[in-house]
Amino acid sequence: MLHGLGYLPCYSYYSQTIGPSDWWLSTNDWAGYASSRWKASKTLVFTLGGRWEMEQLSPAITRLKNPDLPLTQSLPRLGSQWGPRLGVAWGAAESHWPVLRLGYGMYFSRTPNAQLETALTQTGSINGDLSFFMRPTDNLRGGGAPPFPYVLAGQPGAVVRPDAVEYASSFRNGEVHEAEVSLQESLPGHVRLEASGVASLGRRLPVTTDANIDPAANPKSITYQVVDGDGSGPIKVPQITVPFFASWPSANAASGFAGRLNPNYQKVLEVVSGANSTYEALLLRLSRNARGLTFRARYTLGHAADWNPDDSPMVGGPSVLDPIDFRQEYGTSDLDVRHSLTSAVIVQPNWKLRGAPGAIANGWMMSGVGQLHSGLPYTMRTAGSLAKEFNLSGEPIVGLGTGMNGYGGDNRVYGIGRNTYRYPATWKADLRIAKRFDLGQMRQLELMAESFNLFNHQNVTQVETTGYAVEQGTMNGAMPRLSFVTGLKKGQTEFGKPLSVNATDVLRERQFQFGARVRF
Repeated sequence: MLHGLGYLPCYSYYSQTIGPSDWWLSTNDWAGYASSRWKASKTLVFTLGGRWEMEQLSPAITRLKNPDLPLTQSLPRLGSQWGPRLGVAWGAAESHWPVLRLGYGMYFSRTPNAQLETALTQTGSINGDLSFFMRPTDNLRGGGAPPFPYVLAGQPGAVVRPDAVEYASSFRNGEVHEAEVSLQESLPGHVRLEASGVASLGRRLPVTTDANIDPAANPKSITYQVVDGDGSGPIKVPQITVPFFASWPSANAASGFAGRLNPNYQKVLEVVSGANSTYEALLLRLSRNARGLTFRARYTLGHAADWNPDDSPMVGGPSVLDPIDFRQEYGTSDLDVRHSLTSAVIVQPNWKLRGAPGAIANGWMMSGVGQLHSGLPYTMRTAGSLAKEFNLSGEPIVGLGTGMNGYGGDNRVYGIGRNTYRYPATWKADLRIAKRFDLGQMRQLELMAESFNLFNHQNVTQVETTGYAVEQGTMNGAMPRLSFVTGLKKGQTEFGKPLSVNATDVLRERQFQFGARVRF
């Protein structure tokens, strides 16, 4: 008999994939492109082109076909894709009028092989890759879930209901429509100014949903008690009621619980073509290219919004918050950068002094690159236990997955939109100084000193995105709780606080580098 939590693993749920390691697949990509250019006059040029492409997917693995789930028995036929291209240019660089350019193109995405491999091998068949899902209290008499940090050495004696991955029969590769209009003007002093307007519209982008949810049983609702000690959280009501996707007690189900269309499986992840995206931007470019001084600068004011497409090459779970209300997916894109400024300068005096003055003054070069970007958006999410409450008979009602609604998708907080918070702005400057020495007989020695992130600016690259912790209800009637993460408890980080700085390939701590180069 168990007393308290002494024998239970210290986590809310556990999942692991087990299966053969020798899978392989082959896909074929075919493409053709043709274009034509017509110069109607000295100042007017038309360009017309078209691209045809087709992605042939691998056939299903015969021994893994699952009659229970018909969509796992084959991959969709993506068909041929035709992308037109059109361009118009009017004006001449030597004239006093700006050069006008118009362009439009249609492009297509590609279904990644990593995602295809998941759909081919995780069909729910006992011969394929099986994703096992266990709670700490599952299979207690048989040993229970493994304690952290151990994993299952092999398939459990009592097989847990598996997950499966499939593509909707209507799935197609996503398409993108891109258009640009620009004006370019040459100014005195070898200066060129260009202004552009850009638009990009994504269509039929992939979204992952759980197709194994019984609409007759789900969703119902769950009510949380909101716990916020200092009142700093965004939820200002004492209780909040949201849809609840769970395993519900049922006298009609063989197991006594309903919630899944097919009770022999857990999640059946279905990839559908269900999201759109929009991007609009204004670009200003300024450049100068002359002896001794080269300068480039670009400023972009843009905005990206979408319906939360699944941009991961892997299929790990549903990608939406609530499949019943897809409107909640619309919001600022994960990749939205409102303001972006980049510049580069190269100073290389062309002095040709002789003697000692020339040895000191000649051969210098200095270059610098600067970047300034407004912060990327991020979303407040939940963490903690699986959502759970009890009915009046003391029977547990447990969420089908993680999150406050038990769906296991995008674990956002209801009532708080996607990407409503932002990282701090990031900026850095890189510098190189070099000196070239002429050794005679066409030989040169160049000494270089470089610094990356010259001012050692701390750019935040990760923040705490967990805003609320989900706590289960209890058999004595206590409601499940939604506790705001204030950072006051031991081991708890306040929402929005930086967790890491300068920890990406682009944003790093200050670095110095010295080098020498010999030319002969």
